[in-house]
Amino acid sequence: MQFTARGSEAIRAGEVTVTFRNWRRPHAKVGNVYRLRGGGAVRVTGLAPVRLGDVSDDDAIRAGFPDAQALATFVGVDAAAEVTRVDFEVLAEAPPKETPSLAADEVLARLAATDRRSAKQWTGVALALIEAHPGTRAADLAVAAGLETAKFKANVRRLKALGLTQSLEVGYRLTHLGREVAAALWTADE
Repeated sequence: MQFTARGSEAIRAGEVTVTFRNWRRPHAKVGNVYRLRGGGAVRVTGLAPVRLGDVSDDDAIRAGFPDAQALATFVGVDAAAEVTRVDFEVLAEAPPKETPSLAADEVLARLAATDRRSAKQWTGVALALIEAHPGTRAADLAVAAGLETAKFKANVRRLKALGLTQSLEVGYRLTHLGREVAAALWTADE
């Protein structure tokens, strides 16, 4: 689950303790910790489907909106639509980031398997674009990769889960392991 910069200060201050998301399936799990842009983290304490029209003004205020109508406008779906209510608590300290301890050759094998399962090979292209254009918006990189922005972002999250990329305030950059793997991919293509 990702939080935008909007409302991060209110979340860190404990003023915002719930969010409502228009998800087809939950993108968060109860008990998991999610980092906030600009520092800090929250732990999800509850997930529940709710009809948007049933959200009270009090809950909308807890989500950082002046009232339920403002929340509904922001979410952008009909009041009869079902959304996911995500309750969370702010953590006093963000836990240290866990980095995968995979070896480069194991990561290369996983990337090769991913490309075999995909309709279009994308792992090397994404790594090359991020290496060549660190800090570039995902939408711009997606165009260069010939993908929709949402698909490109999902792919980069897969690379991040392997410890290959790091998210920046805008765009991404390769980690040390990412550069090592990218170099091995390019050497293999020569």
